[in-house]
Amino acid sequence: MALREFIKNKYILVSKLIKPNSSVLDIGCNKAEIQEFLPNVSYYGIDINKSVVEELKKKGLKVYCADLNKNRLSLKKKFDYVLLLDILEHVVSPIILIGKSKKMVSNEGYIIISLPNDYHFFNKLRFLFNKEITPAFIQYGHLHIFPIKSGKKLLEDNGLVILKTIDLPPTTPKFIPKFIMKLLVKISRNNFSRNVIYLTKLKQCMLTVK
Repeated sequence: MALREFIKNKYILVSKLIKPNSSVLDIGCNKAEIQEFLPNVSYYGIDINKSVVEELKKKGLKVYCADLNKNRLSLKKKFDYVLLLDILEHVVSPIILIGKSKKMVSNEGYIIISLPNDYHFFNKLRFLFNKEITPAFIQYGHLHIFPIKSGKKLLEDNGLVILKTIDLPPTTPKFIPKFIMKLLVKISRNNFSRNVIYLTKLKQCMLTVK
């Protein structure tokens, strides 16, 4: 099954942040589709879906089954990159999951996080025209909704230094040209960025370097 254009764009951008021959832990990996964009890394995944995990194991991938709301993530090794791609909005406590991730990244490593901007313009249009807006969040299992400013603050308040941010424009509606979508994001990222990717490091490691 082909990846949706938006997801594919996100994986391509994330892959450009990851150096070859690195170790990568993908928390909430789902079907581990990003692994196709990371051919030269040591890839590990964690997901709650037992059947998906078993299928990935049959393909030779190092994937573990865990409920991120309950289980301890006690992998013995530490990783060059920990990925939290569109997962913090799904867990009961994003703060706890950030804390678990910090314990699994190496001192010189990075945590790459992506957060959806559910306050984007097209959701605001639903509200403006009296359309039910809740399913836009709930159908994807979003327990939390992060405006861009609040998402950034969440990361910084929990010991992460943001080194780089990348905004993803929407890919729908299709009748709007892509260059127009990108221009709208530059004009007003709070309204038109559909997703934000953050490249982060642990704050204490940054202080040590200084």
